[in-house]
Amino acid sequence: MAVREKVNFPVLVGVESHSAKGITHPVFDEPDGAGWHEWMPPAGDWTPIEFQSSDSSITAELTGAPAYIRAVFERSEGERFWGFGERSNAVEHSGSIVEHWVGEGPYQLADYQLVEAITPRWAIRRRRDATPYPIPWLLSSRGYGVLTECDEWSCHDLRAESTWTVIALTNRFSLRIFAAGSPGAALAMFSEETGRQPIPASEWFLGPWVGTAVGDSVVGTAVLPTRTHEIPHRDRERGQAVDLHGRGLKSMTRLSPVITRVSGELFASAARKRLFESSDGRAITFTAYRDGREPPFIEQAQLDFTNRSSVEFYQRLVEEALEDGHDGWIEEAGEFSPLLAEHNSYPLRYHRALAAIARELGRSPARAVGSGWSRSAAFSPLVLGSDTGPSAGFDGLRSALNQGLSAGLSGIAFWGAQTPSDDPIAPQLLVRWIQLAALSPLMLMPGGKGTMRQALPHWRRWAAFHKLLVPYLMAAAGEYVRTGMPIMRHHALTDPGDEVLIRLDDQYMLGPDLLVAPVLQPGARKRSIRLPAGEWLDLWRSVSVADDGSLHPKSPVVLRGGRSVMFPAPLKEIPLLVRAGGKVPGLDVPGVKASRDQRLS
Repeated sequence: MAVREKVNFPVLVGVESHSAKGITHPVFDEPDGAGWHEWMPPAGDWTPIEFQSSDSSITAELTGAPAYIRAVFERSEGERFWGFGERSNAVEHSGSIVEHWVGEGPYQLADYQLVEAITPRWAIRRRRDATPYPIPWLLSSRGYGVLTECDEWSCHDLRAESTWTVIALTNRFSLRIFAAGSPGAALAMFSEETGRQPIPASEWFLGPWVGTAVGDSVVGTAVLPTRTHEIPHRDRERGQAVDLHGRGLKSMTRLSPVITRVSGELFASAARKRLFESSDGRAITFTAYRDGREPPFIEQAQLDFTNRSSVEFYQRLVEEALEDGHDGWIEEAGEFSPLLAEHNSYPLRYHRALAAIARELGRSPARAVGSGWSRSAAFSPLVLGSDTGPSAGFDGLRSALNQGLSAGLSGIAFWGAQTPSDDPIAPQLLVRWIQLAALSPLMLMPGGKGTMRQALPHWRRWAAFHKLLVPYLMAAAGEYVRTGMPIMRHHALTDPGDEVLIRLDDQYMLGPDLLVAPVLQPGARKRSIRLPAGEWLDLWRSVSVADDGSLHPKSPVVLRGGRSVMFPAPLKEIPLLVRAGGKVPGLDVPGVKASRDQRLS
């Protein structure tokens, strides 16, 4: 007889409110000097308020102006917290306040002066936990999850040892509780309720991709020529797409809901049709510096996707991109909507509208997004990690790994790290970036000309290896669609009972049978790896690698699991182990089932 998992519920202490009168909205609460913005809860007394609760929800409502509402829960000894959408600063957030606000960043502090000069104030947060894809979702090591169903500003306060708190600036506060026996089971319940990403329509959706503005290409990759709908250059765009298709490549473009007055008739036409107004008639417009220069300001506007006319207007832009021969696009600039325009939920409406447009046109383009919010995964087939910038160095590489793991712990499976696009990048750092990209669900390299020349030999080798893994990744994609288990898996999802493994944020499972340990320190040529239970094949000691990236089996090197080992990590390798007896189509290694089995669906 099967033993059922014990179901764990969060224990509520109470629900309270605090007036927001006279308190600056957190988004406009400027940091002191040039430092980070460290928001703190309002001081003074909090007043208990009435609420309704059940095993699956907690709801509280206030009349009048929005106020701070908080729910306080008991915290068990050693309890750990994951989730919160894509985050760069950490994977596990004990001891911190985690803010939920769609915005640019995080950047290095030295970069903010420039970025803030060309970005609307509400679209950038000088916080370490800033992200364009937050989800107010907490996943506990005790096996439950809690979703804050509130589109206004909110945060989790995880600093106390005996309690944890969720706070929102709103007049209606609702929490959805997903009680289970393990983090993986709670995550499955959450993603089933809020929506999972659709399985890629084609294997090439998972890459490798390389970004270029001039049509340069690397054989076997999809290429992303830059494009905006504000500067007319359709002939060049169409010519690039034809050229790429002639070389057997795919062509991607970029779309944005932001239109500026300098775009001329496009802006004027949308303004005449009142496409920048929300359903209650308020205009979604703002001003910003042009190209980082000093004033005069230029007026910008963001299309209102609750307006059917706006969707029809944008559909014509999408049709134009498809007519130009593009096979898909990146949906950019979901972070710019002002506060009055339901800022946090804008990416959801934006990506949902683009999904509907593609469906209405009867097309299955590759659609990648750079922003998101609660419940937007179902309309976001591919998610691009935040650009960490070249000045971040190895810290940026670590941030990218944090992004991928936190995205997976928040129900996102098809994610890829954005390798820094600016020149120059230190050679060893560039190689380690490419290795992480290759061992991610989506492989993307948006490099400039200099970076691409520098990276080419390494890129070709690792792009070939990523393509070798695509059938395996597609099988893992089928598992995600069925069960909610992401492709890039933190050990909290795969080994919840191993107290050592669940504390590690620098290694992960890629699908069910590959253990990946990125090299995150400059100059490192070895690193410690904790092996899960069972037997594991050291891939690079079990094969030889030809110049073209093909693998040739040797006698397998098998390691016993359930222990930590010091592993070689020369620059040409990323430590990679295969579960003995695992099923990895494409890997012809003794002890690994390598036949290309029917993919799960």
